[in-house]
Amino acid sequence: MILLPGPLCPKTALDLPDNIRILEAALDEAAAMARELERQGVEVIISRGGTGEAIRKAVTIPVVAAEVTSFDVLETIWGLKKEFPSLKRIGLMNFGKNRYDTVKMSEIVGLSIEQFWYEYDENHCNLAERVREAFSKGIRTIVGGLLTVQYAKELGMHGVVQQIGRETTLQAVQKACEIADIRRRDREKAERLRAILNFIHEGVVSVDHNGVVTLLNPAAEKIFNIRADEVIGKPLSEVFPDHSWEEVIKDGKIQINRLHTVRNVQIVVNRIPIIIDQTILGAVSTFQKVDNLQNAEQKIRKELYAKGLVARFRFEDVIGRSLAIKKVIKRARLYAQTDTTVLISGESGTGKEVFAQSIHQISSRREGPFVAVNCAALPETLLESELFGYEEGAFTGAKRGGKAGMFELAHNGTIFLDEIGEMPIRLQARLLRVIQQKEVMRVGGEKMIPVNVRIIAATNRDLWQAVEHGEFREDLYYWINVLNLRLPSLRERPEDIPMLIEYFIDKYSRRYNKKIQRIPESIMNRLTSYHWPGNVRELENFTEKLVILSGEVTTVGELVDELFHRNRSETMVSTPEKLDDVPVIRVKVRPLNEMEDEIIQRVHEMVGGNKSEVAQLLGISRTTVWKKTKNLS
Repeated sequence: MILLPGPLCPKTALDLPDNIRILEAALDEAAAMARELERQGVEVIISRGGTGEAIRKAVTIPVVAAEVTSFDVLETIWGLKKEFPSLKRIGLMNFGKNRYDTVKMSEIVGLSIEQFWYEYDENHCNLAERVREAFSKGIRTIVGGLLTVQYAKELGMHGVVQQIGRETTLQAVQKACEIADIRRRDREKAERLRAILNFIHEGVVSVDHNGVVTLLNPAAEKIFNIRADEVIGKPLSEVFPDHSWEEVIKDGKIQINRLHTVRNVQIVVNRIPIIIDQTILGAVSTFQKVDNLQNAEQKIRKELYAKGLVARFRFEDVIGRSLAIKKVIKRARLYAQTDTTVLISGESGTGKEVFAQSIHQISSRREGPFVAVNCAALPETLLESELFGYEEGAFTGAKRGGKAGMFELAHNGTIFLDEIGEMPIRLQARLLRVIQQKEVMRVGGEKMIPVNVRIIAATNRDLWQAVEHGEFREDLYYWINVLNLRLPSLRERPEDIPMLIEYFIDKYSRRYNKKIQRIPESIMNRLTSYHWPGNVRELENFTEKLVILSGEVTTVGELVDELFHRNRSETMVSTPEKLDDVPVIRVKVRPLNEMEDEIIQRVHEMVGGNKSEVAQLLGISRTTVWKKTKNLS
């Protein structure tokens, strides 16, 4: 909007953008028009001189000055001289501090030019007096704005409206457009901030450097049962007498997760100073009711439990008092205080995931998810998409919208990679990049997704031997084997077996609502001396059978004999003969690869399809077992 005390040059008006309106008014009339324009939504006004000053005092929107230049004045006076050759003297009316070099102008145009200045405020304007002063000095031609011309005519003088030059006008318009654009962006930011403050469930209070409340959002109103308009502008000490900000406002200290009781409401508070150019201008506080935090935490935990992304075991769940188990628990507790990768090794059934979950439970990531992945349980392509996720259309059958991988699900938590020694070499390379770069790329994706994850890996293999055989990357070995934890087998802690048996008997007796007689010492000694190749898992399975079948025979001893016999016979299925109590398989001599396939398939049948046991018995990787047995029904 251009609001001037005089007409704009027609040629200049044609060069202006279509959204620029031009109005003519001066001083008080212009101020009244400006107020109405502001109500209509005009963002910037362009004006000049005293009229511009009157508008600035009347509105809150920006007013851009388009002041008359010396060249504009010379152009106007030169036009007058050409029109009136006999003209000898001319008056020039200016506002406030505007000054022109009239001596030089007079030399250029060959006229006597005299300046007059007027003042304007809300109570007084001396423009008419200055026009009369010019008249009294014998000046009969005067240049100025609309009111100057009006007062001159009343005195019989010749008044001429001073126009603004084209360049000055266009520069003012450009500046006004830039200001309007900045104001629009600022409004968008303010609206976004308002929407955020109105939507978030956290209470927000801000104060200036004097501790006076400048903002209080709806959540804060609800938490403290007060209205923003009642407290904004008041000192914080009056609104919240027991809510001290001195340390933040004066010293610039940040306060995080402080527990306070304010207006009889227990809250968790965060406070930060507002600092610009190293000057503290105020502070902002966010807070939540303790009850809300507790409810949110319970809800999150329920959701994580529903997804299975939570650790359930703690070190207290590890049964045993032996020196071997105490030593490994002590070391694991130390590892939990760090964020470094841990490699847990041990025979099958020693409780590697129990230790992984226990480490997570007392680590700094305990509030985050715990995601477990068995690297040997899935074929290579499926394992890749499970670990790293996939984008929509990455392969036939891919879900619409894609799917987050286990690393993404474990963000800010722990990922447990069980049987990592069975991971295919190609996926080992991808895993190494994730560990090094802390970023993951989905299958079929093009962008890297940052992940903050602690890795705990586990294996029942000799990983270094796998490195030497070319089955495991050496660089990955060093990355995951920073902190290592070797779990003892039951053979190494036989003194814990009675305690474990009693624990499992109690567990399954309650589950199946059964009571069995106490195991005699002689039987317990037999169980303790057994080598338990499946370790705690085998012992638990054995004890569960013991409880389930306890009503079928007369004594526990007979049942133990039967279970031992059954355990041996079940592991010998499809075994035609034995040599020194070791299963023997006979195959026909033919090409080596065919003999190898038959041996793997026969052992696979013998152990009931347990691929880990096949790999352990034959000294080969689970990947090889998968490949050789994938077509078996």
